[in-house]
Amino acid sequence: MKVSYHRSTTLDLYLALHREVLGRCSWEVSLLPRPVEPVIAAFREGLRGWRGGGTPIPPVGFASPDGPPDAPDEPTRTVLRAMAAARPSLAPAIDGYAEHRAHAEADLDRRLCLDRVAGPLAEAMGVPGSDLELPLYLVPFAPYPPSVGFLTDGGRVVAAYLDCRRYVGATLADAVLTQLGWALLRNGRHPDHLLHRLRALLPDSGPYPDRLRLLLTKILVELTAGHLVRSTDPTHRPCVDVLGTAWRFPRLYDLARRHWLRYLDGLTDREDALAAITGEAASYAPRWYVENVDGAALAADFYLLEWLAAAGDAAARARLADWAPQLSADFATQLDVIVGTELGHYECARRDTLDPALAGFLAEVTTGDSRVGWWRSRRALGEVPALDLAVQAFAGPGVEYGGEAWAPIAAMLRRYAAGELPARVFIDQCFTLQHNNGCLFDKYFEAEHLWPVLEAQAAGDLELLARHASAEVRGRWQRHRQRREAGYAPRWLAGGREPVAPATASDAPGAAPTEPPWAVPTPAGSPPAGGRLTIGAAPPGSLGCGSRAEAAEYAPSPAATTAPIRSRTWHFRRPWPAEPQRYERVTAVLHTNLGPLELHLWPQTVPYTVDNFVALARGTRPWRDPETGVHRREPFYDGTRFHRRVPGFVIQAGDRSGTGTGGPGYRIPDEFQPDATFDRPFLVAMANNGRDSAGSRFFVTLAAARHLDGAYVPFGAVRDPASRELAVAIATAPGEVLIERVTVDAD
Repeated sequence: MKVSYHRSTTLDLYLALHREVLGRCSWEVSLLPRPVEPVIAAFREGLRGWRGGGTPIPPVGFASPDGPPDAPDEPTRTVLRAMAAARPSLAPAIDGYAEHRAHAEADLDRRLCLDRVAGPLAEAMGVPGSDLELPLYLVPFAPYPPSVGFLTDGGRVVAAYLDCRRYVGATLADAVLTQLGWALLRNGRHPDHLLHRLRALLPDSGPYPDRLRLLLTKILVELTAGHLVRSTDPTHRPCVDVLGTAWRFPRLYDLARRHWLRYLDGLTDREDALAAITGEAASYAPRWYVENVDGAALAADFYLLEWLAAAGDAAARARLADWAPQLSADFATQLDVIVGTELGHYECARRDTLDPALAGFLAEVTTGDSRVGWWRSRRALGEVPALDLAVQAFAGPGVEYGGEAWAPIAAMLRRYAAGELPARVFIDQCFTLQHNNGCLFDKYFEAEHLWPVLEAQAAGDLELLARHASAEVRGRWQRHRQRREAGYAPRWLAGGREPVAPATASDAPGAAPTEPPWAVPTPAGSPPAGGRLTIGAAPPGSLGCGSRAEAAEYAPSPAATTAPIRSRTWHFRRPWPAEPQRYERVTAVLHTNLGPLELHLWPQTVPYTVDNFVALARGTRPWRDPETGVHRREPFYDGTRFHRRVPGFVIQAGDRSGTGTGGPGYRIPDEFQPDATFDRPFLVAMANNGRDSAGSRFFVTLAAARHLDGAYVPFGAVRDPASRELAVAIATAPGEVLIERVTVDAD
């Protein structure tokens, strides 16, 4: 098995453009001025044409060292035209990573150790003796997620690409081994082939069984790659954990990890490990492993069990004492991963105005994937000092990216790491911050019912909590109610302690529904053994299983294999500001060095957007100076220039940094309207870097631009003929066009 390094300027350009148009997070470095021009936006249409015609994306010809391929069809010609239009902006950025790419290739040669790990990898995939040689393109920009991919020909993998800017060090080696594992599975033919064995051991067909096999294969490949990298670098934290797969599918991960690592460690053979994994998986309906953990069930279990313990239920008190330390450790580990994810938002943050220690910390964290960078920094600095810096980052430069929500979360995690918060207090604060700030658990859990459950806890609605709790906790609640109804001796009437019925065998301290033999109880006060995810280990119906369904509902059945997969409900915290100042009408005049440009704004349609523009123009909303980092309260737009002028398309202003990517130091939410389209010229709209990322930059269209529909928020128009003529003139003016001041007439 070999890996050979290749480079293709065509593939580099294609992947960078794909990232810019379709696969870039709003907080990442933007290489193209936004909004993109129509010829570049047509790239999307080219991809749709490829998909409709069954063309692999990207076509293998795009890796040719001889330059762009011939364009026999219209979709390919469309893509090539977009690439040509984007080349002047993208090529310098790509060339700037030439040295970084060379360093990544050398580092990978040192870390990969294929002479030692190729055999075990091929054996684990079930294709031993493989002579696979994989051409590998390390590229500086690739669409995310996942920033890696294959080039295929006739269904066979002929090459792979990987974003060496996002994956660095041991993580790069992990990602390459993962790609090699998938290439072996895609190209290999052998009786022990991993996919064939899983299909034979889990033969059911249908949406859920098919997805179960696919996810199980993904986890086994990633577990194998991470384990092999750790065999040469014991300090490596495998991608399967730090990049989130373990947390998205904790039940399946826990199942696979327990048996597959025994095989990788040489304690059992491969076939026995696969038989144990699939035999256990067949104990429940596939959807148990495929669906996400329900955060509402965890919250209901915790609060209802806590209430029962406070009411004198000794068995509930014992169960809570056993469970809380494990649940708090799970929450802390998950929040730690998410803190690393959120710190990645500061890739674009200016560091020259920051304290050197904080600037160095952010530089380290945002080198490569921030989830890995955060773990690397935390290991070097120590948990508490690293979390102190994370709090500073969220509360300082991170405010623009939602840091005001994450600063208290990082501060809470810091207190937990310092031993200042007991397990139950930490869990309660996690749910409290989810209720107040949002999005602690929304990345990896199902959160559709989490808000109503937290509202029920605040209101003392125990019946609603019981409806969302696991079957075990719901049963405990029902038995408690029956005892109360039988005794009918409320404390405030009887003046004494409420009688508690004798505990039954099923209520004995520590008792639980029958658990599988691997679920060894963890001593109270200790984290899960070996980092085991207790959320993933709990069987259906039991405390902390993350589901309100009865255990019988997850029993294997033919109906469970044919049911359509339930899609996850995503809930994201949006940066809604305070209630806006509402206006009946607003007119703003941009007094430029070429004359006045009058804008008629739409406060009735998009009140937040208009209020933000008016407040910045008048200087009533504080903004952060991009040069000094100091917050100022004075007219924002005065003295700025039209930094982007494209005749026949747009003129754009509103960036005091002059780079075309700056803002006021905060972001406002999108206010998309279903009937708002760019079907005519002279519309005024907010520029952005992606979802909910607008701030101060705005543009005026000079022609219809339907490719902007649904991506940008129009909030006004240029109506009078003189202003329209001026807008066109600004686009073609030979020198700088300045906004000397802005006046606003509003009521």
